[in-house]
Amino acid sequence: MTYRDYQPADFRRLCEIDRRCFPRGIAYTVTEMAAILRRHGRLAMVAENVRGVVVGFVAAHVLGQGRGHLVTLDVLRGYRRQGIGRELLTRCEERLGAAGVRRIRLETAASNRAAHVLYISLGYTFVRMLPRYYPSGEDAWLMEKALEPSDVRP
Repeated sequence: MTYRDYQPADFRRLCEIDRRCFPRGIAYTVTEMAAILRRHGRLAMVAENVRGVVVGFVAAHVLGQGRGHLVTLDVLRGYRRQGIGRELLTRCEERLGAAGVRRIRLETAASNRAAHVLYISLGYTFVRMLPRYYPSGEDAWLMEKALEPSDVRP
């Protein structure tokens, strides 16, 4: 697996992956994805398989004042449970930490147990439930992680 920064040529593929990873009402629209990837302070990385096909990605924002927001972490079903999501998120956290982020927050669907397990294993904790967070009406968990200086590799 190869990990690299997002390039604008990846945009359509990222939209496709997001639609395949999340149900309607949770997956981002093309317009929303464009806004996420254009935002100031955006950090986005992709994972490519041995054929150079993007099979997963992570997007986050540096918000300032030591805060960061993990927007989405997507890995295609056939590539899950291989450590790709963990590697993308770990690399993302390192980059966020290097940008001065000390606290990362994210929202994840209340029904997404696999995401909960991954985030907890990486040190995230549940903060509170966000009722009817998604346009589909599904609740989400707000989760948070404090980055320690040791989490940031030089």
